[in-house]
Amino acid sequence: MINENYLLFEDSLIREYKRAPNPELAEVLIKEFSSHFVKNTLPSVTLNGWINDNSRAALNNPLDTDVVFGLRGPGQRPGKEVLFVCMNSFCWDLILKGTTISLAYEQVADVFKISSSLVKIGFERKNHDFGERELCRFGLDLCIAIHQNNITEDEKDIVLSVLNESINIQMMKDHNHHRAKYAGKFQR
Repeated sequence: MINENYLLFEDSLIREYKRAPNPELAEVLIKEFSSHFVKNTLPSVTLNGWINDNSRAALNNPLDTDVVFGLRGPGQRPGKEVLFVCMNSFCWDLILKGTTISLAYEQVADVFKISSSLVKIGFERKNHDFGERELCRFGLDLCIAIHQNNITEDEKDIVLSVLNESINIQMMKDHNHHRAKYAGKFQR
């Protein structure tokens, strides 16, 4: 069942993004969208349209993924984090299709014209706070948004084996955080 409040929330996020685009809100939109492919629900029409436009561009040129999804600009993640997220999304696509992690590093390195050791660093990098692999997990959300395939039970098991955490845990944390941060802004 689709919660009508979720759809209204997504529409509000899109309106806010169109009014004032920024990397933080782009990340929220990507995470909200990808959650539908974990839960097997449908996103709002406006969110779906925004993602579809960006996904086509990202598939045509993976090197522009960060720009087409609005992850660059004032307020963006620091340093190489945006690059890591984009590379991680393409690693996840390969891994979920059955490619070994080490081969995924090599193939993504070829696409991005960098060393496979840098791809590995980005994929395995842990968050300084709690040792979570935040950039790897966000890369998974971006992968799901780009490819728009529902996540199977086997793929959930792959995610669990790579991240040592169920795909649903971070999704629920993100949902709660997004609603706490943005829901009040839209009710004024």
